[in-house]
Amino acid sequence: TRYGISSASVKSRIDKSITNLALYGSAPTLLIPGSLVKRYPKFIRHLQDKGVEFGAHSYTHIDLNAIPLTLAFEQLIRAAQAFECRGIKLHGFRCPYLSCPGALLDKLPKGLYRYSSNIAVEWDVTPIRNNRYSEIVFKTISKFYQPKKSQEFVCVPWMNSMIIEIPVCVPDDLQLHDGLGFCPEEIASIWGQILDQIHTRGELFTLIFHSELADYCGPAFVALLRKARGRRPSVWIARLRDISDWWQEKSKFRSEISYISTGLRISFICSTRATILAKGFENSRLEEWDGTYFRLNTRTIDVPATPRPFVGIAPSLLEDTASFLINQGYILDTSDKASQCSVYLDDSILARTKTQLELVNLIEKSQGPLIRYWRWPNGAKSALSITCDLDALSLMD
Repeated sequence: TRYGISSASVKSRIDKSITNLALYGSAPTLLIPGSLVKRYPKFIRHLQDKGVEFGAHSYTHIDLNAIPLTLAFEQLIRAAQAFECRGIKLHGFRCPYLSCPGALLDKLPKGLYRYSSNIAVEWDVTPIRNNRYSEIVFKTISKFYQPKKSQEFVCVPWMNSMIIEIPVCVPDDLQLHDGLGFCPEEIASIWGQILDQIHTRGELFTLIFHSELADYCGPAFVALLRKARGRRPSVWIARLRDISDWWQEKSKFRSEISYISTGLRISFICSTRATILAKGFENSRLEEWDGTYFRLNTRTIDVPATPRPFVGIAPSLLEDTASFLINQGYILDTSDKASQCSVYLDDSILARTKTQLELVNLIEKSQGPLIRYWRWPNGAKSALSITCDLDALSLMD
């Protein structure tokens, strides 16, 4: 019922969906197997000209966890070659079923892919209907995805083996429609709830849908994009390649601290898109942003010498913890004055935080002054990326 012998119906469905998303300022990322790039290059170039980003979805749509690592490696190499030979721009990949073996990223040639999107984060928004079949289908799909819990995990990109990992959010359209039998209005409600949570936390909503349900999900896309457009501070709507580029750009931001007669002068070395936030003190160069945070509208600020508005960390802290905090945009103080910061982390404090989210909440609840880089550009509080797994265009595929 969802495919035809020819590719005409799926092509029409995807084209229509892309046109409708564009009305709300959204261009999606479509993840497609390399074998289909080889088969339908003209159609893919047509969509690329409309602003769609394409990413690799392996070469053939198979579970890469179910084959030897060398064969999984060959699948991603062949996929990249299929894109290159047909002049289709390629920046990242997603494995079928999110089945990316951990060792695979280390094996890929440097620069072949700039991002991976294979880690799922599950949001606690889906009521399980009292239906044995629905529950089995939902849980079977979830077993493939092996998601992390949003109650523990901070859903933002990070650097993984010299590649940006961009997490995806579940439940997806297959879980909601095929698993639970939800109608478009119910799907829109669930995705709206996820957006609410993500915007409150300032994280990333990477939505997954599948080409065979593009028409069915159309009303849910409209409802979600309208809701995102109405949020303040804004939601940045972007393709996966845009998010990857921004995360690389943000990783180069730094700050310089100098002493002046009145305290400290902080200089921010960053791009014009950077969002710099401050809380805990007054300054004429701050403008209202959200909650307790104000946005800095210049690249230097003078502050009192104590308490220092940074996150101080003890020398004994693990490098992974420091990397995580820097990834969130916190300015770390590792000097001999680290204990004078408004937030100071040592082993005893970290022992009380068991998850990423607990650690971030601990820092954010501090009453002292704090200055940080925010996660998203141009003052946006959160981000939204609509992505599609284009597994096939016909029954023959």
